[in-house]
Amino acid sequence: MVFKKETIIKTLPPIIGFGIGGALWGWSLYVGIPETSYPLTIPGAIFLGFFGGLGLSIYSKDIKKILKSCGLGLVGCLIGVFIAFLGTIHLPPIGGVILSLFFPQRLPDYLIEFFDLMSGVGTLSILYYWPNFAISGIFIGLFFSFGRSKILPMVWRGGVGFGLAAIISPLFGNLLGNLFNSLFFSYLITFSLIGVIFSLFLLWGISKSK
Repeated sequence: MVFKKETIIKTLPPIIGFGIGGALWGWSLYVGIPETSYPLTIPGAIFLGFFGGLGLSIYSKDIKKILKSCGLGLVGCLIGVFIAFLGTIHLPPIGGVILSLFFPQRLPDYLIEFFDLMSGVGTLSILYYWPNFAISGIFIGLFFSFGRSKILPMVWRGGVGFGLAAIISPLFGNLLGNLFNSLFFSYLITFSLIGVIFSLFLLWGISKSK
């Protein structure tokens, strides 16, 4: 497949924007802003919403579009995080039941160790809250879809992308963090990847919303 130069130029800013937002989200959790084992925080929503919105719109070079995109990102992320927080008691067990359908029998030791790497970073639980990420992603995708001809493509891709990112990103974050013997690096890689994966799904949704 041959990628056009213009397509690459338009795609990179959102990936970088969400990646930076994710890295700052990871930094805030590492330094304890706030001190919690729950990953979907207000500082994280602010970082991801602002830099993600900036990345999605900066190519336009239109200050009104940029401010609108950053505003929608901030509001969407904050509302998504708030609504996901309301399900902190009920959603994780449902997510556990869904995952158990793929592994109905007792897991061998090597898979248990594998899932330990996927479960979270440091004292932070991430995999446990993947349904909360999915719910939050639905609302973020909804807000970023405002002003587009179609809403649904970004809504469901936002939910799937954010939920999937929460499942697979801790694995790579922990592997690379352990390689460099750095918990801080694990946080940065994990949440940068969450942002990057989420951006790819949103870009996919945008391509289907035109």
